[in-house]
Amino acid sequence: QLYVRINPLDSDDALLDLAGIIGGKPDGLILPKAETVEDSNRLSHYLDALEIANGQKLGDTRIFPIATETPGAMLTLDGYRKPNPRVSALSWGAEDLSAAIGASTNEDEDGNLSAPYILARSLCLMAAHAAAVQAVDTVHTNFHDDDGLRQSSVRARRDGFSGKIAIHPNQVGIINDAFTPSVDEIEYAQAVIELFAANPDAGTLSLDGKMLDKPHLTQAQRVVAFAKHP
Repeated sequence: QLYVRINPLDSDDALLDLAGIIGGKPDGLILPKAETVEDSNRLSHYLDALEIANGQKLGDTRIFPIATETPGAMLTLDGYRKPNPRVSALSWGAEDLSAAIGASTNEDEDGNLSAPYILARSLCLMAAHAAAVQAVDTVHTNFHDDDGLRQSSVRARRDGFSGKIAIHPNQVGIINDAFTPSVDEIEYAQAVIELFAANPDAGTLSLDGKMLDKPHLTQAQRVVAFAKHP
């Protein structure tokens, strides 16, 4: 899929971007510095007009907001729970947010995210799942640090993100590998699904000495679905 990053919606160039891009029929647009869900709604109205004017199917162009890059945006994430069928994913950003609040860095003395940015990451993750859209982790800015990228990608998948933004083409393979279920994961997930299918009235089951209940079935179904349609 092809998503194109436009300039912030309140900038002078945003409408010029839209006019220049829409004829190429992108799958969607990445919207930086989304202050509230209303930015996505306003962009959706612009796209309505542009798609009709260009003879395209109404609603085809999706919207992917970067939803935590300003202090105000952090306080309005619950707004994405209001349905907007164009919004397909949410991501967060630490670099712009740290500049916006006057922080000297977004990392602690050990090189990990400091508290305000852990909050931004967590709120974005919850907002995306509450809105039933993809949760996409932010960039790993050091594109020479393959090990750090791999670790942050693994952590992101562990925590519930379904992908990660790349800042350099060399990062794409590492990110894809981290978010692709392994053969062992897929086989285990299939075993969980088969076990519940064989025992449809059971609330809890046991597999390999571990207790399983409905949330484990849900997770297994997600793994198998993602393996089929990454």
